[in-house]
Amino acid sequence: MKLASIDIGSNSVHMIVVRPNGAHSFEVLDRVKDMVFLGRAVFEEGRLTEEAFAVGLATLQRYAKLAQRHGVDDVLAVATSAVREAENGGEFLYALSESTGINAQVISGAEEGRFIYLAVRSGIDLSERTALAFDVGGGSVEAVAGDARKQQVGRSLKLGVQRLRARFGGGAPLGRRERRELEAHVREVAEPVVAEARQRGFDFVCGTSGTILALGQAAHQLGGGEPWATGITGQKVTLEAIRALTNALVELPPSARAGYAGLDAKRADTIHVGGVLVTTLLELAGAEELVLCDWALREGVVLDWLERASATLRAYDVASDIRRHSVLELVRRCGQTSDHPEHVARLSLRLFDDTVALHRLGIAERRLLEHAAWLHDIGQLIGYERHEHHAAYIIRNGELRGFSELEREIIALVARYHRKARPKKRDADYAALPPRERRVVRVLSAILRFADGLDRSHHLLVSDVACRVEEDVLVVTLVAVGDVELELWGGRRKSKLLSRVLDRKLRLEVERRRDASASVPPGPPAEASGAAFGDRAGSGLPN
Repeated sequence: MKLASIDIGSNSVHMIVVRPNGAHSFEVLDRVKDMVFLGRAVFEEGRLTEEAFAVGLATLQRYAKLAQRHGVDDVLAVATSAVREAENGGEFLYALSESTGINAQVISGAEEGRFIYLAVRSGIDLSERTALAFDVGGGSVEAVAGDARKQQVGRSLKLGVQRLRARFGGGAPLGRRERRELEAHVREVAEPVVAEARQRGFDFVCGTSGTILALGQAAHQLGGGEPWATGITGQKVTLEAIRALTNALVELPPSARAGYAGLDAKRADTIHVGGVLVTTLLELAGAEELVLCDWALREGVVLDWLERASATLRAYDVASDIRRHSVLELVRRCGQTSDHPEHVARLSLRLFDDTVALHRLGIAERRLLEHAAWLHDIGQLIGYERHEHHAAYIIRNGELRGFSELEREIIALVARYHRKARPKKRDADYAALPPRERRVVRVLSAILRFADGLDRSHHLLVSDVACRVEEDVLVVTLVAVGDVELELWGGRRKSKLLSRVLDRKLRLEVERRRDASASVPPGPPAEASGAAFGDRAGSGLPN
C-alpha cells in the first residue's frame, strides 16, 4: 500500500509518498516541495491572486500525476491558513478537485497543531521528556507541547511570516523602531501560550517548518559549521547563533538576503521577520537552543491516518519509544530476518551489565550498544565483504528517527568496528569525535565484537554469559548447549579489544546445560523499564 500526503501551506506546497510499515510507521518513497506563496496576497488583500491561484493549481496537478505514477492508493491533502482565510479559497479547492480528483480538507489551526504534535513525537525522542514545539508557517505559528503520551498544549497563533511581512515593512529592511514593534507584537500574541507551556513544564524547545529549518541551517553555517551531512532532525542551534543571523538579515534588502549564509532566494522577502519571530519565541520560552525537526504537518497527516486505520493499537505504544521502533524498521528494510542480531544484542547487554564497574558507562551508552548490536550486520544488504563499512553508511543515512547526529555517529562507528579493524585515530570519522565519545566507541565496539564472536555459527548455542573479576582476570562463563568449539574460537579471536579497554585478561569458561532456554528470562524491554545495570533484563527489542 502507498499513500501520498499533501500540505497546501501559505508559503509552500509539500507532498510525500510513503509506504506504511505498520500501525504507526512508514517509509518515505518520494518527497517534493514548491514555494508557491499562496498567502502572500491573502494577508494583504484577503484573496488568492490570479497568479497564485494558477501557480498553486498547476503545482498540485503535477503532484497528482507524480502520485499516480507511484501507484498510490489514497491521497491525503490538507489546506491551512491561506486557503482557509482567502475569499476564493473554496473556488481554489473546487478547481483542484475538478482537475485532479484530490479533495483537500481545510483544517483548523487546532487540527494543524495536533498533526504537528504527532509528527514531532515520531521524529524526536520524547520518551522521557516534554517538548515545546513551534511550527512557523506563512500564515500562522502552531505552538504545541507534549510528551510521548499526549499533547498538553496546542494553540494556533496568527504570526506566520507572510502575515508579518504584510504588516511590518513588506519585505524591506527593518529599522530599530520597526523591529521593536514586531518583537512587541510577537510577545503579545505568543505570551499566553508560552506561559501555559511553562506552567505545565517542558524540557526543551523544538522547531519545525521550512522557515525554522532554513534559519537553523544558515545560523549554523554563519557560525562556521559545515552543512549537516546526516539530516537535520535532532540538530541543535543556539539562540545566540539565530540572533546573530537575524541581526544581519534585518539590515539587508531582499536582494542581499538571497544566498546569505546559504539561504534560499525564495525566502528573501520573509526570512528576516522569521528570524525576529523565532528569536522572540525562544526568548519568551527561556530557551538557549533550538532542536530542529524536519517532520511536520504532512508526516503528521499520515500518522493520523495510520492511527485511525489501526484502532487495535494505541499510538502511545510506539510513540513512547520511537528510537527502538526506527531501528527495527531499518533492520527489516535491510533484510535481517534471522535471530542473530537479537541474540547478539542480548549477549552484548549481559556483558555490559556485568562489567559496568570496569567501564563505568551509563544507561544512555547501554541503549546505544543495544541499537548498534541490532544493526551491526545490516551492511550485508550491500555485500558481505566490508559489510561493517556498509552498515556504518546505512546507519548514517538510513533515516533513523529520534537520534541526535552524535548518537547516530556513535552507533555507526560501533557497528563499523564490530569486526576486523579496531578504532584508530587515523580514521577521520573516529578522530572527529570528542575524547569521551571516542572512549564510548572503543568500549561498546569491544563488547559488540566479543558478543558477535560468541555467536560465530549463528546457531545461538551460547544462550547466556556471566562475568566475574578475579584480580586482573575477567572470567566470562558461557552458558551453552551442544558443541560450542566454534563459539569459543570466535570469542577468543574477538576478545583482544575488550581485554584492552577493560584492562583485564580474559578467560572463557563453559557451563553446559541440557536446556539453556530456562536461563534466559525474557525480561522487560531495556529502554522501557529503565532497568538497573545489574539486572538481567532482555535485549528490549522484539522480533
